[in-house]
Amino acid sequence: MKILVGYRGGEAGRQALILARDFAVDKQGLVYILNSMVGGASETTADIRTAKKNLAYAEKLLKDSGVDCQTIESVKGLSPGEDMLFFASEKDIDHIFIGVHKKSAVEKALLGSNARHVILNAPCPVTTVTFKPDTMTMAKLLKDRHILVVDDEPDVLETARELLGMCRVDTADSFEAALPLLKANHYDIAVLDIMGVNGYELLERCRKKAIPALMLTAHALTPENLVESIQKGADAYIPKDELPNLDQHVGDAVKHVIAGKKGAGAWISKLKPIFDKAFGKGWQDKEKEFWRSVK
Repeated sequence: MKILVGYRGGEAGRQALILARDFAVDKQGLVYILNSMVGGASETTADIRTAKKNLAYAEKLLKDSGVDCQTIESVKGLSPGEDMLFFASEKDIDHIFIGVHKKSAVEKALLGSNARHVILNAPCPVTTVTFKPDTMTMAKLLKDRHILVVDDEPDVLETARELLGMCRVDTADSFEAALPLLKANHYDIAVLDIMGVNGYELLERCRKKAIPALMLTAHALTPENLVESIQKGADAYIPKDELPNLDQHVGDAVKHVIAGKKGAGAWISKLKPIFDKAFGKGWQDKEKEFWRSVK
């Protein structure tokens, strides 16, 4: 069976990839991943780099699951809908998957038009996939996310693997072991210990690669380290007592990233009761100006 996925990144596109992958596993199919670009002056160098990055991500996601796939950068001057139909006819495709993520009125009209064009004119069945995080279970939201967990305690790494069983989890027990993983992969989230693995240096490297990072710590559980983590760009700071709820905390961080929420204000209010219990009354008094600035 030949399967076609129209993919230009984004969460709806990712859901279409996952559904197509699962379908291919069941049907022992070949998946074509098509990124359609108009070409010419309408495409910038940054657009081309993003397209290559998206296709590399999609290829890894499918190949890691043992699915045979091919990626295609198509520049024919056609709309995405027309390009998909041309490719589907040329390759005798059996099933098409499209992710439809509607935001602005303009994007809604564009994506709706492309999807409608494909559905009405495709030579095969078409499955459209939307992305609605508020109605998704945490397990579905996290499914197949690529997560890096770095901690020098083997029990913590084992527990993280179990709790994040719906994800693709890489683990490292030291700073040195984490570096090649960070270099080779672009993770959806990194979960970093602070003490023992040079967590703040790893956080800095995650920021440079635009990888959201969640700090998970026991020995460095102090108001000072919380402030430092925020100042250095952490996307959450979790006591290890909260390890049994790691999937929930990682899921919340993913939701914040998807929603474009930046700054500690996106998560600090939810976790404040945990810090109140851990640090005691008046723990923010020493850095009042800082906490007033946190949004």
